[in-house]
Formats: sequence, structure tokens, C-alpha cells
Amino acid sequence: MDKILIIEDNKDLGQQIKRYLEKSGYEVDLAYSYYEATYKMNIDYDLALLDINLPDKEGQYLIGELKDKDIRVIVTTVKNDEDFIIKSLDQGADDYLTKPFSLAILRARIDAVLRTLPLSQDKTITYRDMRVDLNDSKIYYKEEPVDLTALEYEILVFFIKNPHRVYTRRQLLEAFWEDRDRFVSDNTLTSTIKRIRGKLDPSVITTVRGLGYRMD
Repeated sequence: MDKILIIEDNKDLGQQIKRYLEKSGYEVDLAYSYYEATYKMNIDYDLALLDINLPDKEGQYLIGELKDKDIRVIVTTVKNDEDFIIKSLDQGADDYLTKPFSLAILRARIDAVLRTLPLSQDKTITYRDMRVDLNDSKIYYKEEPVDLTALEYEILVFFIKNPHRVYTRRQLLEAFWEDRDRFVSDNTLTSTIKRIRGKLDPSVITTVRGLGYRMD
């Protein structure tokens, strides 16, 4: 059973979310402050639902501590601010929700973040219509081989291993181009994603307006 820590200063909302998630089969704990959360983080949780606006200290400072303990993080906030959301994602948050949100959407986001890809003994990953043969470094789309450059292959495998998570443009540029070309432009990322889409399907990687990209 997946274990979730809700870090939320609104006690009524926290209890409402807790009851809903417990009915959905999760094991759930609550923390109402930054320092209560740091105490409870010693327990082995799978995911934290983190309200940024905590009464005793900014919740954003908890993201790094949670990730250090290999706890996945969904940030919740009333701030519908692109810079704020990008900062949270850059710090390691796996996803975000802007309040108010429906509990059904919350559960869908939690399920997506917690979903893992099984790795078979022959080192093959399958996701949607894609199959990755890690032994031969080849990708098949609808069982047809796809002709990719080494960089395109790396990026696509990265998204396949981390579906449903938003990655900012800066995160992707630093991950795949920082050591290749110090003068790379932002258009290089756009062009590379466009080529990947053209070789598979336009919907294979989704643009999250103002933030970056995600594989749904």
C-alpha cells in the first residue's frame, strides 16, 4: 500500500483529502506545519502532498528534503504564478496543483506520479505504443523501429521512464545539452522535440504552456 504524507495547514481540507485518499486505498498521515512535517518525514513515505503556504516556514524549503529521502512531491498552492511553479519544478517537485482542485483530479495526479514502469529481465520498457530495447538502444513505435539520433533516443527514453511529470525547458537543456554545447539556444530544444514528434506521433510529448514538456 502506498503511503502519503499530506502537509497542509488547513486542517479541514487536510482531513477531507485524507478521508478521500484512504477510501481510495492509500495509507495517509497528516502534518499541519513545516516542523511537524520534518519530524514525520522519518517515516518511509512514497509521496508528499505539499502545501507551499505553511504557517511557520515556507513549504518550498521542504522540497529538497523530501527528494533527498526519495519521496515524490506534488506541490499545492493558491499561487497561479508561472515563475513560482517553475521554481518548484526546478527544485525537484514532480507535479503541481493550483487550489481549488477536485479530489478526483488529485487522485489521478497521485496515481500518475506513483506509477512505475516495470523493467523486464531482457531490459525492455514498454509504454503506450512504444517499446524500448535497452540492450540494443532501439525504440519501436507500434512495433516499427524508429530511426533516432543518439540525443533523440536519450530524451525519449528519459520521458518514457518519467511519464506524467512536467520538465521545464531549463531542466531539459541542463540535462541534455550542458556538456554538449555551451552555446546551445532555446530553439535547439524546440527543434529536437519537434523532430521526435515527427518520427513517432505529435502527441507523444505534450507541451505544457509556459512551463515545459510532459509525456502523458
